[in-house]
Amino acid sequence: MSSSAQKRESSSAPLRTPDGGPASRLHSLTGLRWIAALAVFFSHVSTLLPLPGTKTVFVLGSSGVTFFFVLSGFVLTWTYMAGDRTGPFYGRRFARIWPMLAIGVLIPLFLQLPDAMPGQSDTLLLMALSAVLLYQAWVPSYILGSTNPVTWSLACEAFFYAIFPFVAKYTVRRSLRWLGGAAVALVLVGWGIKLWLWDAYPPSPRPAFTGVDGLIFGTYSPIARVWEFLLGMVAAAAVRKGWRSPLGVKSATALLAAGFFVLWLLRAETWRQYVAYDALSQVSAPLYALLVVAVAQRDLAGGASWLKTKPMVALGEWSYAFYLLHFTVLFEISSAVFDRKSIIEFYMRPAEASWSNAGWAALALAVTIVACALLYQFFERPSERWLRARIGRRATHAATPGIQATSTERHRSESSSASME
Repeated sequence: MSSSAQKRESSSAPLRTPDGGPASRLHSLTGLRWIAALAVFFSHVSTLLPLPGTKTVFVLGSSGVTFFFVLSGFVLTWTYMAGDRTGPFYGRRFARIWPMLAIGVLIPLFLQLPDAMPGQSDTLLLMALSAVLLYQAWVPSYILGSTNPVTWSLACEAFFYAIFPFVAKYTVRRSLRWLGGAAVALVLVGWGIKLWLWDAYPPSPRPAFTGVDGLIFGTYSPIARVWEFLLGMVAAAAVRKGWRSPLGVKSATALLAAGFFVLWLLRAETWRQYVAYDALSQVSAPLYALLVVAVAQRDLAGGASWLKTKPMVALGEWSYAFYLLHFTVLFEISSAVFDRKSIIEFYMRPAEASWSNAGWAALALAVTIVACALLYQFFERPSERWLRARIGRRATHAATPGIQATSTERHRSESSSASME
């Protein structure tokens, strides 16, 4: 089939489920969010409550953030509607991320201020302010130095949201050939950033991490990570155009596992020793994009999936709060176990790995899940609905060709399937 014929077909045949309903609600992606959030949890267990022989596997879980960036671009593009106004879009994004972000910043701040060293309180307050105002990832010394290190990714998401309305309007109108070329180019950009950093800051087995703000910024900043978000956007736009990946869920999962296995085999390489050097995102982002597309295709086809069972969807809905609070719970428990008062101590003087830490890690997991379930039910969801009703209302208009769904259905999809913002 020619490119022009494919374009005409995708415009005249909206994507719909077998029962004829709108195809916009991809519940399996919500369940997938929980797995990614849990992977990030275990990556921090490897530092705060280490278990023997698990570190080189658990650290791969930090790529869960890469998954969230890719998924964010995919979901926002999947639910994008022609004529969406920029102001209400920003309002919906603010309603989605900010209330829980404030909780995720203030709780660890109040817990850690009493133990702050003389003169450190002002710095902690400034870092907390940068997180709440969503500019943390633009200040290299603030990225990982705050009371809740995971909040840097929200500043990245804020930048992605800022550019999304303008990029989406252009992307969803491109041809499949253009989108395929863009996907390849974005992956090359990701590798280009990493190769440039390796040249500018040669990997060292014992880096001092002094005066290397460029390395940190080049790894965690919105500029360094935006290609992952854009890759998710391109993948969603291609599926909206009618593209179908030849990989099923099992094949995409196997390919992702193979990528992780190769990284595990290379675990002794200098460039794998520290996150700032690691090419984990460069390897995992395209594989995550293929997995997201495969899972979305299965939902579109009406296939059964354990990812969209009620327990998994519930956990996925709690995963944003889980992501924001898990490090705080882990740190508070581990600081009591090891009698350490600051996060930096765990990185400068690694804790001894022991299976006795497994019970503490399980306690941290249980406490975080319960807390997040309660927060989602009584704070996160009510506050998001309240804010959306006031600053995020979506105008009723025709959908972009290729997807048909009512405004209400779109609202539900964007809310339930949003990435880990």
